[in-house]
Amino acid sequence: MIQHSRRNFLLPVSGLIMGMGLIILALTTNRILFLGGWLVLGFAMGMGLYDALFASLGRKYGMRSRAAIVQITLISGFTTTVVWPLLSFLLAHYGWRGAALIYAVILIVLIFPIHYFSFFKDRDVAPELEEKQPEQTLVMAQQLSPAKSRSAYLLLLCNFTLGSFIMTGIYVYLIDILTHKGIGLTHAIFIGTLIGPSQVGVRLLDIFFPAKTPVKTGIISAIAILSGLILLAISPAIAFLGIIIYSMGNGVRSILRGTMPMWIFGPKDYGTIIGKLALAPLVAQAATPLVGGIIIQYYDSGMLLYVLCVLALINISFLVMLQKLVQGRRLKTVLMLYRISRNVRTKIPYFRNGYKVFTPAKKRGMPVKQD
Repeated sequence: MIQHSRRNFLLPVSGLIMGMGLIILALTTNRILFLGGWLVLGFAMGMGLYDALFASLGRKYGMRSRAAIVQITLISGFTTTVVWPLLSFLLAHYGWRGAALIYAVILIVLIFPIHYFSFFKDRDVAPELEEKQPEQTLVMAQQLSPAKSRSAYLLLLCNFTLGSFIMTGIYVYLIDILTHKGIGLTHAIFIGTLIGPSQVGVRLLDIFFPAKTPVKTGIISAIAILSGLILLAISPAIAFLGIIIYSMGNGVRSILRGTMPMWIFGPKDYGTIIGKLALAPLVAQAATPLVGGIIIQYYDSGMLLYVLCVLALINISFLVMLQKLVQGRRLKTVLMLYRISRNVRTKIPYFRNGYKVFTPAKKRGMPVKQD
């Protein structure tokens, strides 16, 4: 919708709808209204969080959006560091209903004007600006065939989905994992506060050393995530180090969610592609608390950590296959994924529509330019 609409109204409206959802929660008197407030919040978050923001930046700045994505994710890395203490203060002094109302006012008063003046009147990036970009930033968008683009899309989808599951699992159950290992609650909360600064620190490195391709950076990020989880599982004495390394890898991953699709597919259909790539990760985020709770109920939080380690290892393999793919190597696994995707997209309308951006114009029924 962001890619094809004349006016980018989703981001400005998202703050208003989030505020409405919080007001509903604050004024709720029964379970149905409470659930309704969360449904409104979920709808608004789909309109206004990272994926919608990245699509908006890609539409406005094209290949130049990478710098903006890095800078925005740098600032947002302080979210947990700032918001958690603020939320604790509001809960202690005004209760959860008062805290929800205060957050609603902040969203309605600040988010709407910021997004309105930043994106509502935006235009697609000028072609002449795109032509000035370094050749390396455009090489993947120019050289990948439709078949390889579909395989790259599937690998990215799998990588983003597992990454979202791992991230949500750590955010939701980190305190349980740490206390299960014998760490006191106060110490566990302190270790949790290391996530924000660690993510910000590694994003600063990305600003000063941006020369690596996004896929290679993604592999390094995935290895850091796995290494951090392993250190967290080994011993409580080095749990803080594990969280720091994990957070560094996850900080880079949040940047790559926006920059990797741009580098691989280019700016032309960036908004459409990143929107399609967002659905499965959002489902994974919603399912993680339930799946994690079941694992903890039948086993313990230590088993959940082992599951996350296995998923992190699998995620590395997806990025390695993607690196081989963009290098032009034929991989049996990638070819198998392509055949599966070809069968799936002929049977499921959602996937069929999602792959239209990778189909040559002649097959889509669009006019083909004559030389």
